[in-house]
Amino acid sequence: MVHLVYRTIAKYSLENLVYDASLVIRDLIVILIIFKITRPKKKRTKFKHFHNAAIIAEMERKYEKALEIRNEGLNLSGLSNAERAGLHAGNGGTYLYLKDYNNATFCFDKAFELVQEEKFPYDKQYIEVIDSYVKANRKEDALKLVESLLQRQSYHKKFKKLEPVREKLLTKYN
Repeated sequence: MVHLVYRTIAKYSLENLVYDASLVIRDLIVILIIFKITRPKKKRTKFKHFHNAAIIAEMERKYEKALEIRNEGLNLSGLSNAERAGLHAGNGGTYLYLKDYNNATFCFDKAFELVQEEKFPYDKQYIEVIDSYVKANRKEDALKLVESLLQRQSYHKKFKKLEPVREKLLTKYN
């Protein structure tokens, strides 16, 4: 690459540089484009690489790509249960956005199963997660999930916010 840049600059004499400046700039831009195209991509090797790449894909509205990235990340050895759960939950969120409630709840099942012994904080998005079970016609599983999350009040009081959700599930579906 350095040799190519040197050859490009060397072919222009200093006398003609004023007249050929646009040609030099054009050639340097072409070299930069070639370098960007042929440069090897960084290999994803850690949870955060997959997590961040999937978020970027979603921001670009490339949802299938985001799912592929996270699924590739799930093949990494050495991930913690929390990291695996994060990737599954991310996929669940993507499917939820796409209104594919069956796949969303399948991913959420995997995520919650992986962290059932872990302590994790309350998040208001759990209400949407629970609602996805209802939309997937898995009302009993939605109720079980709410009950499981309510038990986490012992270490994080905000889980109490799910009590109205449980009551709604009990009255509406029993």
